[in-house]
Amino acid sequence: MQQLDLFDYRKDYIFDRENQIAHYYDILSETRDTIIYSEHIDPKKGFSVCGMDYEEYVDVKKIHLGKLTYDQILLYLKQSEKDQRIQKYKELLKFRNIPYEHDTFTWSNDDF
Repeated sequence: MQQLDLFDYRKDYIFDRENQIAHYYDILSETRDTIIYSEHIDPKKGFSVCGMDYEEYVDVKKIHLGKLTYDQILLYLKQSEKDQRIQKYKELLKFRNIPYEHDTFTWSNDDF
């Protein structure tokens, strides 16, 4: 039987804050073939659009990274200002001619 590599990949929280309005967190993670940077906002009950979660992400296939490593990306993101982080990351990827996918998702959380 082949063992699945479900838990052998990294996941680093770059930002993780919570207040009375929402839970905010930014994550750099990897899968077998992709590095994913995502920024999340999960509003709490009674605030904003309760139960409406938001995620903006940038996905990069590892085969396109060249010499750029997960650790270098993590350090770059940690050193970037929070409000400019995702834009600066996209600019870095464009500068290095690294293709990426990006989008913003919103969805309803039925728990509220």
